[in-house]
Amino acid sequence: MTGPEHYREGERLLAGQPISTDEQERGIEPGTWPPTQMELLAAQNHFLAAIAACLAISQHPESVSWEEAING
Repeated sequence: MTGPEHYREGERLLAGQPISTDEQERGIEPGTWPPTQMELLAAQNHFLAAIAACLAISQHPESVSWEEAING
């Protein structure tokens, strides 16, 4: 994943997941807050990876190894 992809995934996790049929029957709306603890932790990890990718590219733009590490 690239830095921007990590950031978008973090945002997606914070927005909430699609809900199940059972949750719909209980009146829970799609994307309602709060996200689960696991979603928050995963979002935090994605945001951290996005920051690391941004810093790596800005501090070492000529580094091929950073580009390979960031883009897989």
